[in-house]
Amino acid sequence: MLLVALLAGVPALAAHSAPAGASASTQHWTYIEHRIESGYFQQDAVGLAGVAATLATEGGAEWQNYYAALAAYRLALLARGDERRAWPYTQQCIDRLDRVLVVDTSSAEALALQSACLALQSHLDPWRSPLAAPLSRARGEKALKLAPDNPRVLLLAALATGERPRFFGGDSQQAYELLLQSVSAFERARAPVPGQPGWGAAEAFTYLAQDYLTRGQALAARNVLERALLVAPDFTQAKRLMAQIIAG
Repeated sequence: MLLVALLAGVPALAAHSAPAGASASTQHWTYIEHRIESGYFQQDAVGLAGVAATLATEGGAEWQNYYAALAAYRLALLARGDERRAWPYTQQCIDRLDRVLVVDTSSAEALALQSACLALQSHLDPWRSPLAAPLSRARGEKALKLAPDNPRVLLLAALATGERPRFFGGDSQQAYELLLQSVSAFERARAPVPGQPGWGAAEAFTYLAQDYLTRGQALAARNVLERALLVAPDFTQAKRLMAQIIAG
């Protein structure tokens, strides 16, 4: 039952109905989400950039902007070791979500994702933290108020809290606690609302495993990594961590 729930994802782009027309394009956006996550799991930046390019040429629907932002965020994460490459992707993420938030100011998922992109900017370039980090914190806090039980909102809040400088609300312990809440929310997840986001479980388990390893809890890390790999067997980051644990 647990695996079924994890594979199912969670309901809601926000705490209300989906954008107009979502029911007619459910399969399309599910496919786009799958391609984005598959590219990220396999660290296929070329394939992921191809998805991003496709989204850039489509119409201006709310879901298109959301998934274009998600693709840009994934590309930024893959390139985070190179600020010159990663920074434009974070800005694309922020700009596309601005379009979503013009249409729907209470989209918890858009707010949370934008918070994470802003936090990544503040990490990539500390000199820009006075601009990016406070906005990241404000966006994240609003998202949590709107959807306190949404596992992706909790996951992105954890990541953003871990990325931001301490002066602007960064706190590794708070990030860890939010990550625990996210994993718990994914474990409680029900069947998704068709056409709405369902990603995040494998990432949440993998990030938690990293935290456990940092805390010297290798057995706990292995347990959550096994769950991550049940959800996403091709997740390179999770497989690498598992190999590290097995090697001792």
